[in-house]
Amino acid sequence: MSAEPEELIALPFIIVVGLAIVAAVWIGGNGGDISWISDVVQNLTLPAIVVGLLIAAGAAIINAL
Repeated sequence: MSAEPEELIALPFIIVVGLAIVAAVWIGGNGGDISWISDVVQNLTLPAIVVGLLIAAGAAIINAL
């Protein structure tokens, strides 16, 4: 069972968004300011997609060998 390239590309982005949701609930639940979380997600979206593309490319190379 191997992951599809689309899943590998999306995985780092899903992790970034998931961590942002957890942070927002945790910090917001304690009465903290969560306005910075959207900035973090916006700043990490492109690097997460690039990492996903690199993971997918690496997996494609390994499968080709």
